[in-house]
Order: sequence, then C-alpha cells, then structure tokens
Amino acid sequence: MPDSLFRFSPRPNRAHEIQWRPWGEDAFNEAQEQQKPVLLSISAVWCHWCHVMDETTYSDPRIIQRINERLLPVRVDNDQRPDVNMRYNMGGWPTTAILTPAGEIITGGTYVPPDQMLQLLDQVDNYWNENKDNLGNTLTEPNLPTLAEVQTPDQAVVDEIIETIRQQFDRAYGGVGVMPKFPQPEVWELFLSHFTATGDGSLAGMAVRTLDAMAGSNLYDQHAGGFFRYSTTREWTIPHFEKMLEDNAELARLYLRAFQTLGDETYRQITDHLLSWANRTLMGPDGLWGGSQDADEDYYRLPPEERDKRQQPYVDPTIYTHANALMIQSQLLAASLINPNQYGPIALTALEALWDRMWDEDEGGLYHLDQDEAPELKGLLMDVAPMAHALLDGYEYTGDPVFLERTHTLLAWADARLLGDRVYWDQTEREGSDAVGRLKHRQQPLKENAVMARAWLRLGTIENDEDELNRGRAILGALADYAKEQGIFAASWALAADMAEAPELTATIVDSPSHPGVELRRAVFGVYDRRRAIRSWPVGTPEFEASGLPELPLPALYICRGTACAAPVTEPDQIVEALRSLIFPEGTPFPQENGQA
Repeated sequence: MPDSLFRFSPRPNRAHEIQWRPWGEDAFNEAQEQQKPVLLSISAVWCHWCHVMDETTYSDPRIIQRINERLLPVRVDNDQRPDVNMRYNMGGWPTTAILTPAGEIITGGTYVPPDQMLQLLDQVDNYWNENKDNLGNTLTEPNLPTLAEVQTPDQAVVDEIIETIRQQFDRAYGGVGVMPKFPQPEVWELFLSHFTATGDGSLAGMAVRTLDAMAGSNLYDQHAGGFFRYSTTREWTIPHFEKMLEDNAELARLYLRAFQTLGDETYRQITDHLLSWANRTLMGPDGLWGGSQDADEDYYRLPPEERDKRQQPYVDPTIYTHANALMIQSQLLAASLINPNQYGPIALTALEALWDRMWDEDEGGLYHLDQDEAPELKGLLMDVAPMAHALLDGYEYTGDPVFLERTHTLLAWADARLLGDRVYWDQTEREGSDAVGRLKHRQQPLKENAVMARAWLRLGTIENDEDELNRGRAILGALADYAKEQGIFAASWALAADMAEAPELTATIVDSPSHPGVELRRAVFGVYDRRRAIRSWPVGTPEFEASGLPELPLPALYICRGTACAAPVTEPDQIVEALRSLIFPEGTPFPQENGQA
C-alpha cells in the first residue's frame, strides 16, 4: 500500500513498514478470510504522542514483524474520519484498538510503548486463539439516548446542568476539574448567556476567571497568537502544543462574546491577535483555513526571538468543513466588533468558497474534507450543523437572501437524509465498502443536535415561523432527559435550551439598492442577545409589503422585543438608545460601549 495514503511522524521512523490498510470493507474481509484480529490505529497529523508511537513502538522491528504476521493493521486519521473515531476512540490519541474481523472491540488503549506493546500482542495472540470461534460476527448495538415524550425544553434541566458545572469549577485556577484541563468554550458561553438572562454575577465571575487564566497562561501562544489544544496541568502551565482550527474558532467567538457581555477591551484584543494568527498561518490561497498546526515542543519552548529564526511547525492544509464554518462565524463577528474592512471580506470570501467546494450540487450534501480539490466523506451532521449557522450569519451580516436560501437547502437535505424521530442521526446510512464495523450503526449525538436546534430557532425567529421554532424546541425537548444525565457534557444543549426560553429580539432593516443599510446591519450584528435575529426586508419585496412598515426613512432599523418596538433607527450610534428604551427601565445603568442587550 503506498505510503502517501497515510500520515506518519515527520521525524525519522519505520512505521510505514507496517502493512497498513485503509479503513474499509476490503480490510475487514481480509481479516475474516485470514482469521486475524484487526489492529486499528487512530492517529492525527498534529498529535505529538502519535508521532512518538510511530518513532518508537511502530519502528521496533520485532513489533513490525509481529503485526504484519499476526494482525490485520488498519490506520485511520482522526480528522479525516471523525465517524470512525467517534465509535472507536479509546480515550485519546493515538488510539490503539484490537478488533474482531466484524469490527467489535476486544481491547484497547492509547499510547503503548514498545515493551508493553509486545506484552499486549502476546495477550491478544492467546485470547484470539482461545476465543476466536466464539466471538462471531456480531456487533454490540450502540447506546442511543432515550427520547422523551414531546415536550418543550425544561429550564429546570438547564439550571441543574449549570449547577453541576458550578460544583466542578476550579476556583483556584479557573476551568473545570483538575487535570488535564480543556478550554471547553461552550461551558463559558453558556455561563455568559445565562448571566445576561439572570444577572447572576457568580456565573460571569467563573467565566472571567477561566478566560483570564487561559489567555494569560502557557495555553495561549503569547508571541504568535492562538490557543494550544489543552493543558496537562491544573494551572494551565504545560500545554499540548498543537493548535486546532476548530478550537481556536470556538475560542475566538467565546472571547468576543465576553467582550459583548462584559465590555472588557482585553477580550477584543485577544481575539484580534488570535484571528490574525489563524489568517496568517492557517489560511491557504483559496481563502479557507487548514485544519491544524503541529505540536513541536522544541519550537514552542524557544524564546520568541529564536522562534522567529526557525521554520514554523507544519500546518495541515486539509480543508475541514465544520472547522471552517466555525471560523467563518467568528470572523463575521470580528467584522462587526473589531474591523469590518479586515474581517468582513475574509469571512464572506471563505463562506462562498466553502459552499462552492463542499456542497454537492448534483445530489446534495456536504463533504467533510478536501485535500487536493477532491472532496471526500459526505453526509456528517457535524458539518451540517455549523454550516447552517455560518449561512445564517452570512444572511444577517449582509442581508443577501442567497444565504437564507442555502440554509433552507441544507436543512431540507438534512431532514431527508439525517432526521430520525425528532432528532438527527450523526451520518447518512452507510452502504457498500464503508458500512463495516460500528459504522453500520448510526448515533444521535447530543452536541450536534443542540447546534441544529439553535439553527432552527434562529431561522424561525428570522422568518417569524412558528413551525421552524417548534422544530428546534422539539429536538431539545426530546433530548432533555438525556442532557440531564450528561451534566457538563450537555453545555451545548443547555445553551440552546436557554435560547429557546428567551424572548425574541428582532432587528429588521428596511433599505433599497440606492439606500443600503450596510452600516446599520454591521452595527446590530455586534449586539448580543440570546434570541437576537436580523432580517432584511428591502422596499418592494413581499416581506416588506406584508410588514406594514413605512418606506421612509431609508435605510432604517426597527428593533423589537416581542411586539414592543423602538422608534426607527437611522444611524448606528442610535442602536444603544433604542435597546435601552425596549429593555431597560428608566434609570437602569446600561453599558454604553459594548453592545450588550
């Protein structure tokens, strides 16, 4: 098998001497024919310990020989096959799993040093020889969430999830738990959102403690910008040095949310630095971002002046749909809150390029990745959900109805190919070579369904469509009991449920080609509210004709909380006063600079 199919450590190693097969029907059929267990290795191009395992364990001649003779080795890249990783990851990367020829897990773990690997291979030999006739070709059915009866999201469940997180908060160093410490941006976005709803200062305090600790620690590259993936220590002092596009996109949005809700200029500066790194380092010539920058410990431990003299760590140029969609959302928010001339064109160019490159115009569906102008792996919910939000952001920021049309196209495809009983499956039904092992069974992931629920809530608020709103509520209600069980891992569900309970804040822009509302649209896009929706109804459109709004003044912005509306706004600096008149009683202090709503 050609080495180019697999990505090994960039440093000297012999891992390519193992006769790796790609994931697929051929590999498992071969294992069945030869009556061999499968060695599944899940690695990643950015993963330090994956590289170490290539250089040590998988370069040991004894291990190479044993694997080639007694096992059927299959190698999978985590980023390129998240569907496989979701079903077989054993607690981190690298994952080292021993499977039956049917694809059921026998045993496994993460990094295995050479001596332990030799022991493991002996144990596998003995177990397989004694039990292979009894293991059969059956697969364990996945544990799917139990769907609740039709109900609306329960605020009590949101409160319980928040309380669970509160109990695990590290008051000394911020973050959740002890170690390892992950940023978990959805947790702190939930706390900021709930703070704006309830005024609970303790939630804002925990978010601020965490955001300040992360940005001021070794988790953040103080010189070049960008967050590393996680810290191995409670104090955020020793990170794993890979930088992921997905993580940094979510953290950029989090810090901008903190700026919106708290008004601290530091958060805007951190985001500007982070996005500058992403656009300088990860962006390719087509205006889209590569997936990650490698974890080179020696490089990142150099003083800045020495780092500048060295070649930067490797950047994976592969385009991943979900991560690019998340970064587009953050760049559009930065266009409103930091610099429209800098971030606006970057975001909109990327949004157009991503749709053109990843949407299948013939059959529908989004592809997951593209390495060489040949998109691969279509039909994952993890791509559909953030792409829906990127398209909605594109519509709200520009007013261009093409983004709204594409949102409908995408959600209609998801309904046709991914929707089960009120909630979505993680992938389309697999057929042929890919329908092997646990990929035969679809899952119903909580996080991605919560993100889809938010998309339906946003769309329903924009279009004033009760059916669309109920679609979002139904997803959340069906998963409420399951979310309660998941605790901290249900933060995304709680964020969506919090949104569902909020009163709507609609910002309607009336303009015309000769009087465009560009500045008004950009300004109100930077306003934070849990149920804020921006819609554009140009004079002469059916939406405008049905609205009853006057033709003059043009352009004008009409901000409403439910059925109560402020006087029309014609200049961006009038937005704060309009919001004050709607939301805050007379005499209540209102932040003048940060766009809080």
